[in-house]
Amino acid sequence: MRKVYALAAVAALLTGGVLIAQEEAGGRGGRGGRMGGAPAGPPPACPPSGYGAQAYYSMFGQNGGDGQTAYEVASPCIGKDVRDVAESIGMGRNKLFGVKNVIGVQFRADGTMADGNGMAKLANSEFHIAYYIPAMRAMLKGTRANGQPLNEIRVFADQYAWNETQEGRGATAAMNTLNDRLPLIKLTPFGAVWSVIDAEAHTVVSKTADGKTLLTGTSPYDGIEVAVTVEDNRNHLKLGPYDPTELIRLPVAVTAKANGHTWGATFANYRGDLEPNVWMIFPTDMKWTLDGKPLADLHVTFFRSNPYIVFPIPDVVKGQKASN
Repeated sequence: MRKVYALAAVAALLTGGVLIAQEEAGGRGGRGGRMGGAPAGPPPACPPSGYGAQAYYSMFGQNGGDGQTAYEVASPCIGKDVRDVAESIGMGRNKLFGVKNVIGVQFRADGTMADGNGMAKLANSEFHIAYYIPAMRAMLKGTRANGQPLNEIRVFADQYAWNETQEGRGATAAMNTLNDRLPLIKLTPFGAVWSVIDAEAHTVVSKTADGKTLLTGTSPYDGIEVAVTVEDNRNHLKLGPYDPTELIRLPVAVTAKANGHTWGATFANYRGDLEPNVWMIFPTDMKWTLDGKPLADLHVTFFRSNPYIVFPIPDVVKGQKASN
């Protein structure tokens, strides 16, 4: 897990401040190195490894006045296509450019989700996702495929998975589900783009048969290969700061390969008015698949970026290991 060391903080709302450095734990690739402030002189060049030698952070205000958070300043190894997409959906912003300014999301959705041999009907189910941990809490409500009530809370954070009877309470271990839950955070636009950002210069840019941009990369932190399909659009509704004829580069599909399986998602009907006074863009329709079969069909009714969400690891799962 990443460790962040604060050297100083500057009160600012989505504006640059004093930089802080990052130290990576383990040997999983990506950026590590010693602590330190921002280097003097010209911006650092991308080294032959394809990963920035060290990560730097700037302090930004949380949406809704929830205090300060350290956001990662973009590595010089991150390509223009990835930066453009990150900026389009609100992950990239500010003169001191970051591309991970959305560190978590909260959304509610109606729709369906795979449930045994059928599909459960979801009603006002809620999802909390923290991309930087990574972690996810799915509070599923509705009716099971067999007609019985559905009321489950499924959680994973970092290397642990568990279920809850109430949000943050009543935990029971579910370590055998970790490998199935971890790829789910890739099935939102922010999670998909987060992976190709982490891949830095190792992200491959290509074109699909119908001319869309394809960004393919593997985060060194989880080893999941992600391919993001991006559509360039100059004929859209007003989305956040973008007028209908302005170019906006939107993720419209993603695949994530892990543990011998392929997760997929499509994103449609983006809106920029789901969150008051914030121009984050999020799709209101998401369809998820697993190995080509329907996994979920979600219609988003509520969305917030960078909410206050926490994932304390319950004692019941500490020290356990995931099973395949």
